[in-house]
Amino acid sequence: MSAVRTYMNYSENIDPAHILTMADLELSISLSSTLVMFDENRELVSGIAKVWKPIEGNKIEFIFRDNLKWSSGDKITADQYKQSLLRAKKMYPNDLRPLFDSIEKIESPNELTLVITTKDKITTSEILLKLSEAMYGLVALDKSGNLDLSKSSGPFVVEKNTKDLLSLRVNRHWYLYKEGMPEKIELKRPTPNADVLAEFSQDNWANLVTGNSIIKEEILNGFKKEGFKTWQRADDKLFALYPSKTFATRGGSEVIKLLSESKKATGLLTGLSGYSIAEQFFPRGYALWSSVEPKTEKAKIKKFDGAIKIIVPESYYAVPTKERLPQIVKEAIGTTHVTVEIVPLSKINDRMKAQDYDILATGIAVADPNFEGAVSFFIERDPPFIPSGPAPFDFASQIKSARSLKSVKERAEKMKDIIIHAQEMGYVLPLFHFSSIAVAKPGVDISEIPNTDETVHFSKVRIK
Repeated sequence: MSAVRTYMNYSENIDPAHILTMADLELSISLSSTLVMFDENRELVSGIAKVWKPIEGNKIEFIFRDNLKWSSGDKITADQYKQSLLRAKKMYPNDLRPLFDSIEKIESPNELTLVITTKDKITTSEILLKLSEAMYGLVALDKSGNLDLSKSSGPFVVEKNTKDLLSLRVNRHWYLYKEGMPEKIELKRPTPNADVLAEFSQDNWANLVTGNSIIKEEILNGFKKEGFKTWQRADDKLFALYPSKTFATRGGSEVIKLLSESKKATGLLTGLSGYSIAEQFFPRGYALWSSVEPKTEKAKIKKFDGAIKIIVPESYYAVPTKERLPQIVKEAIGTTHVTVEIVPLSKINDRMKAQDYDILATGIAVADPNFEGAVSFFIERDPPFIPSGPAPFDFASQIKSARSLKSVKERAEKMKDIIIHAQEMGYVLPLFHFSSIAVAKPGVDISEIPNTDETVHFSKVRIK
């Protein structure tokens, strides 16, 4: 056995610079490499840049490793990284504001040197933290400046991409390549509404599955009896209800407040384990967790007479959400018309743009070490999870203003307040915190993956 076979709801259009889901993150890490990265102790260490140093108050110089190569064997240059960054900025300006709003200029004076000029001092720009994000990894471009997935700077490269299978081949030219890495990663999209963890023991194809900690205890115990190995993070994800912008501005924020007051939604996952009730958006211990609990404003209405349309992405929690949430919402807000539609994960972004629903119910990673990037992702991306409106609901404008503050502490405190106020005003309702989990069958070694990683890095899996 030399291949890892697993399920993933990967996007139809693969782009390492565009990360919306955990599947996108896993692929981005597999298909590109960043200038700097985190080690297992969450310390910044060398990536494709072997060293870096401030050369003026607002300039930082990166010196690339010697003999860096693409998966094709071609030489990697600093100018290629510059062009990769500029393409990302052009393609996804809203999603990538935290980095590019802080950059004045990018230069590559020679093949091994990259110089970034920031608008503020290097010491306050947090530029290194931002550049550790997977979406700023190096990707190959063709002669027209378009993404070329036939070459990779990461541990794997796309070998085949069909309707039914995405196959990645190991990149032996990767600067961190090690013997024992999987020769191939084979990915299939799971059957709609399938519970891949619950079905893993009887699955004759997959030898590794990832999911989350919201699972029946007997399933976990079954894995132990069969000799399967597990990996799990601390709570780093949030399941929440997000009103669409159109719904929020026509009274939906008051509906969210009614739901918050009732506390009935905490019964959504009755019978399952592996989660904790979320009193606020970010988990305890994270940079933006607040020691002062949010106090949601009292709803101006006692009940809601209109119909409510909820969408939820295909996932482990989709079926219980569809079965239980309508009754919970009916009892909490007084309406008799609540529908829940399960939507393919690849279509969620389109539905968010179309705004043809009232509430999005979904789980998403929230404990990004780059807190500025995390907040921007929820509020500033297009379309946003937490919508903005006129003052005092102008959260996107408030985030932009907060980013101009000089110290990291000031920015963190301000952004913390913005997220808290968004919750208090009924623009998001946090329900549960939970974590990532992975399970491997004998022959697949996941012991080298630290639980500080956001997801399972295929490059750290070993075949025994």
